[in-house]
Parts: sequence; C-alpha cells; structure tokens
Amino acid sequence: MKKFIFLSITIFAVLALNGCGSSSDDYYNDEIKYHVVDQDGYGVADIRYTCDGNSVELTDGSGGFYFYPNDDCTLQLELRIVDSTVDDLYIEDDSGAGISGIKYECTSGTFGRTESNGHFEFDNVGEADYCTFQL
Repeated sequence: MKKFIFLSITIFAVLALNGCGSSSDDYYNDEIKYHVVDQDGYGVADIRYTCDGNSVELTDGSGGFYFYPNDDCTLQLELRIVDSTVDDLYIEDDSGAGISGIKYECTSGTFGRTESNGHFEFDNVGEADYCTFQL
C-alpha cells in the first residue's frame, strides 16, 4: 500500500510540475528577433517600436527588435536616428539574410512588401514616419 501511495504522489508531482513549466516555456520559445540595418549593414539602435500595442521598446545595438508570430510591429523612424534622404533600411534575420515579403504601411503614405533583401521604403523628411509591419 505504501508503494502505491508513493508511486501515486510521484506521478502526480511529475505531471503537476511538467504542466506548469511547459506552457510558459513554449511562449518564450516562440519569440522572434529581426534586425533593422542600414545600407552599410550596421544595426540601427534606439528606434522606438511597439508590437501589438505592448510597451514601447528600443531596438538594441544590432538593430534588434523582438516580436511573436503574427504580431503587427510599428517602428518610429525619427530623423535624429535615420534620414530617408540618405539611409536605406532593411529587415534581416539573425544570420543577416534579408526578410522578403513582409507587408508594411507607413504614415507617410509609403507601403508595400519588403524586397528580397529586406529593403523597405519610408519618408521622414517632414516628420517622424511610423511604419507598421505585419509579421
């Protein structure tokens, strides 16, 4: 009888602990990181972004921003960080490959899909341009 009780408690504990950790681990494993880089291949840091209305974050030193599949992420492209008359911007993955076909729309009126090398158009001459990407 003691063996049965011990075995039951052990099985219950394993199942309970296994259930608690798996769902949150899967959530964090789904997070994706892309990078905003300039024409020279350098990451563009300090671009304000928000994905699906969550808190405002800043791109890191590699231009990295984090999101979950199917998020809409808005990048705030300010003149003090990038200049649309000088800078070309691209979205790349961790290996440096351009991400093509991402649908985007900017408040400046530019829109489309990222090109095969990840390039996208923006226009922040008059004011900051907010570009929303459907990831």
